[in-house]
Amino acid sequence: MTLSKRVVSVAVFNCGYTAPSIQNARGQFHEIFTALLKPAFQRVRDSNPELPDIALDIKGWDTVKQEYPSTLDKIDAILVTGSPRGAYEDLEWIRTLDRYLADVYQQHPSIKIYGSCFGHQIICQAIFRDQGAVVAKDPSGFELGVHTINVSDEFLESFSGLLPSKSLRIQFLHADHVTFMNGSIPNGVHLIGSTSQCQNQGIYQPGRILTLQGHPEFDQFITTECLKLVGHRVGWEEEFLDAAIASATVSDDAAIAANIIVAFFLGLDLTKA
Repeated sequence: MTLSKRVVSVAVFNCGYTAPSIQNARGQFHEIFTALLKPAFQRVRDSNPELPDIALDIKGWDTVKQEYPSTLDKIDAILVTGSPRGAYEDLEWIRTLDRYLADVYQQHPSIKIYGSCFGHQIICQAIFRDQGAVVAKDPSGFELGVHTINVSDEFLESFSGLLPSKSLRIQFLHADHVTFMNGSIPNGVHLIGSTSQCQNQGIYQPGRILTLQGHPEFDQFITTECLKLVGHRVGWEEEFLDAAIASATVSDDAAIAANIIVAFFLGLDLTKA
């Protein structure tokens, strides 16, 4: 008798829509994440032969239209994408998502939660609001292109086999950030690290939550197209836009970040906890 594979099921909550140029080339956000995580899943599997026979299943849900899984019984992880909106905006779909994430965290502790950019922000807001998490405009303005995250010791320890150094370079496109009142991080939660502009580049709670302020799912093409769109919308000077686009062409560590996300989904971080 042949035993069936265990399937690791990831529900991607799409919190916006890609621009037509990106849609035509890369698809919607859940498809972009699939292209990032599927190869990473194979890399992590290959480097961990002791893992059981498993497969990765990724499905997208349109949370802007308030579409969610009918049941969470077979969901192993929730992934919250970026969005052009702010987590603090008083929109029905954002309020619904906020409540949903808080409920999942409280009622379904076996489900891991990951988010990029807006996803990072609304996860912090929904789950740690009472512990002082605040999402607001960054007074320093936009953080754009590829930047280096100086990784915290706690995060490095949990993913030491996947992080070759105490730095991680990924794509960025954000003007909001997450702070904690009085700088106090909730017990059991660690900061991923910081950049020269943004002190909170993500949070990590072993076995529960992983977030990144940046966009490991973005490649140079996606970031460039997004920069053009945002730049034209907000009226950036051509010189500023050109500099932002140039910064997005620098090499990054998206593959390393993807390996970390997959390892988190598979619970490999807990083997080092």
